[in-house]
Amino acid sequence: MGSGFGKSKAKKTDFGSYYRTPEEFEAMRWCLKNNIVVAPLAAEKVKTNPQYFYIDIIIQGRLSRSPETFHAKELWPQIYKYYKYYYDKHRKAI
Repeated sequence: MGSGFGKSKAKKTDFGSYYRTPEEFEAMRWCLKNNIVVAPLAAEKVKTNPQYFYIDIIIQGRLSRSPETFHAKELWPQIYKYYKYYYDKHRKAI
């Protein structure tokens, strides 16, 4: 019987390389301060190496999920698009 500390068979998901712009960082920061969270959720049943993700959007505790999935390499640019969208939409209302 093994100890459970053997090599993991899970492969790492390749998210590509994406670095947010200063404007995207400001939008994310503003959203988080105003209880708007955008987060990835693995779409595949096998969680060992997910390649496709939904995007969850939580505003004031209410959850919405993107109707489509995004490939891991498209995920972070899309998350920041959502942050920018909500930043522009709600900031104007204040």
